[in-house]
Amino acid sequence: MTGKSVTRRGFVAGGALAAGLLGLAGCNAADGTDGAAKGSGYKETDSGNGYTIVDNGDGKQLSYSPDSGLKLIEKDGYAFKDFEGTGELVPYEDWRLTAEERADDLAGRLTIEQIAGLMCFSAHVFTLEDDNSVTDVQKEFLDGNVRAVLNAASGYAAYRQATWSNLMQAYVEASGNKIPVNFSSDPRNGKNCTDWPGNLALAATFDPAVAKQTGAGIAREMREMGVTTFLGPQVDVATDPRWQRFSGTFGEDPALSRDMTRALVDGLQSTVDEKGEDQGWGTGSLVSMVKHWPAEGPGEGGREAHTEGGKYAVYPSDGFEACMIPFVDGAFKLDGKTGSAAAIMTSYTIAYDEDMKYGELVGSGFSKYKVQELLREKFGFAGSACTDWAVLNDVQPDGAKSYRCWGVEGGDWTPAKRASKAVSVGVDQMGGCNDPTLLVSAFEDMKAELGEEKATENFRASAKRLLLGYFNTGIFEDPYVDPDAAKSDIDKGNDGVAAAALDAQVKGIVMLKNAGGVIKKAAGSDKPKAYVPMRFVAASRKAGTMDTAPWKDSAATCGLPLSKGTLEKYFDVVTDTLADALTGPADDKGNATPAEADLTRLTAADIADCDLVLVCAAAPNNASPRAARTEAGDYVPLSVQYRPYTADADVVRKASLAGDPADGSCWADHETAKGVAIENRSYFGKTSQITNEGQLDQILEAAALAKEAGKPCVVILDITQPMCVHEFESEVDAILVSMSGSTEAACRIVAGQDEPSGLLPMQMPKDMVAVETQLEDASRDMDCYVDAEGNTYDFAYGLNWSGVIDDERVKTYKVAPLTKPVA
Repeated sequence: MTGKSVTRRGFVAGGALAAGLLGLAGCNAADGTDGAAKGSGYKETDSGNGYTIVDNGDGKQLSYSPDSGLKLIEKDGYAFKDFEGTGELVPYEDWRLTAEERADDLAGRLTIEQIAGLMCFSAHVFTLEDDNSVTDVQKEFLDGNVRAVLNAASGYAAYRQATWSNLMQAYVEASGNKIPVNFSSDPRNGKNCTDWPGNLALAATFDPAVAKQTGAGIAREMREMGVTTFLGPQVDVATDPRWQRFSGTFGEDPALSRDMTRALVDGLQSTVDEKGEDQGWGTGSLVSMVKHWPAEGPGEGGREAHTEGGKYAVYPSDGFEACMIPFVDGAFKLDGKTGSAAAIMTSYTIAYDEDMKYGELVGSGFSKYKVQELLREKFGFAGSACTDWAVLNDVQPDGAKSYRCWGVEGGDWTPAKRASKAVSVGVDQMGGCNDPTLLVSAFEDMKAELGEEKATENFRASAKRLLLGYFNTGIFEDPYVDPDAAKSDIDKGNDGVAAAALDAQVKGIVMLKNAGGVIKKAAGSDKPKAYVPMRFVAASRKAGTMDTAPWKDSAATCGLPLSKGTLEKYFDVVTDTLADALTGPADDKGNATPAEADLTRLTAADIADCDLVLVCAAAPNNASPRAARTEAGDYVPLSVQYRPYTADADVVRKASLAGDPADGSCWADHETAKGVAIENRSYFGKTSQITNEGQLDQILEAAALAKEAGKPCVVILDITQPMCVHEFESEVDAILVSMSGSTEAACRIVAGQDEPSGLLPMQMPKDMVAVETQLEDASRDMDCYVDAEGNTYDFAYGLNWSGVIDDERVKTYKVAPLTKPVA
């Protein structure tokens, strides 16, 4: 079956068992008869990209590598893949059966070692060889039966990713275990794909239809690259303004987050036909792995659970249930035909309570209360559950390896023992794990405790839940993708898709201030002339990646805040001058870096013929944004203002609500937390570490220059979470915010090409005391900023050309926040 010939082949029909099982397919027959669906033959065609396409007419299309040794079975005029190599059609090979029936059959055939491989989700795969070949490391984990592979190659062209996907599929197809590779990806937001809005920008549209459109757009491109699982959306309710992962969420309101979650997951998971009608699962579907169950947002002090310093979630307002609303009433109750998000990722955090009302003080992936009792039993989630990445790894004090084994760090805890605990509470898959032997050890532990029959039953149940994603997305039949289509549709770009994405981005831009109506509809086709100051960022010292690696120096940078080409689409641009010979110290690659003296700013006389001054400003950046600790390890406050902030107000906690046991043990060593002395993680009296305080000076200097020249000063804030604007708001004429979205979209609004319509999906704080006063787990409980125009920067606030927006979106969502799921 090679070459470009079109053939029909006969194979040995299945025996009595296969024939009997094919009768079961009658209830799902495509022709509506009582018997199995019948076709009129199939055709094979060389794709020209190293794989063969099998056209089954009104049946499922197949694709396979002609060099893999895989053969076809002909039955009832259709072709089926002979994964078993027996020439007999067994249930999981029969694409006429339901995904449920097929997954159940295959789960019952797999060895424990093969199931252990399915239960591993590979660590980040960044490297593609120059020829896109499968690397030795990749072969090793594929040979170990790992089939869930994280494609972290977003920096590579879509064409290369599609080619690599096909090579990986051909490799496993030629192996003894022919289960295809289930590739996944984190959200990419324009990295070698169309730049659809990020979650926070989607939330700012207050329009679920835009979220659904975005989900469908993401699914189309990821499927073209060979990706079948989307590690998202992140649906945590962002109840603390300091939290670094705020930008990945739909904001701080449970109801808005619920509706945006439901819409985005529908867009990701539902295959639609040419008429746009929902067909449910199909080859256009992505498995959506919503995260992070039951909530990742309420880290004490706004700290992030990727780090040891942020591993505790606290609930001072008793908001635990409200944080589950986007999952329970959104992701689990879709409007579309797929019904529910197919997978879920557990959070890193330990939900702390001295009385242990949220279960054992361990990370969510190890928690019986969170997974078995809440997720499975109370809320009836039937999909697969995966831990977040690196929860099995041992503690690595030097940061050489990521670890997040919160609550089970010390004592006798080993990676194998942690895997056993996670599986015992109902988790199906270990994120960032390439070692199936850990899961085999977990099986042995379960067998010793429950007996072999029950342990086997539990493992097969996990295998079935995991395999449903493979069958629902059609990769058993058609795992190969067309690299040429990926090149033409993604690498070269589709103008219509790019325009739709930019329109969606525009809807997510929020105008906070527009004194005197300086931003208005363009009067003609001429571009406004804008002075755009260069952005100078001084050298600083920052925490390493994920706050687990050693601290490192960051060199000074200077340049336009947006590409010149982007700015010149909308403005006649003038800017500052940077010296050709830079005088700053060399960076770690030996290149000269800019000093502030190398930058010559324009004067009021220079901008006399400009229409406006346009400042594109980055939000305040904490040196250690996840853990909020100094290089020496002391806790400091996370700040959302530029100037240094000292946490000495009366509302700042002098004793933290949560902490590790003071005796150095881990919480899994304790049966109770009552009366156990804990370390104090308070940052009272300490000062924030902001690396770009100079950004505020640049805003104020530009505003002063604009005032001297008699020009309006417009600021575009590129923010990923709430921030304080009291430091500069009164000095500027207009403020727009781009939230994990596109600053280009904001330029369109400034240039008068589009009217702003976005609304704040969060509150903007009055000051840092207001930030300290709000509670980590409570929605919309902050004292908001009131600007010089008298407008309050509260949830659901935004301006259009006419003034404050007060439409149906505002009426729908600006009501009291929900406090518990309906279910």
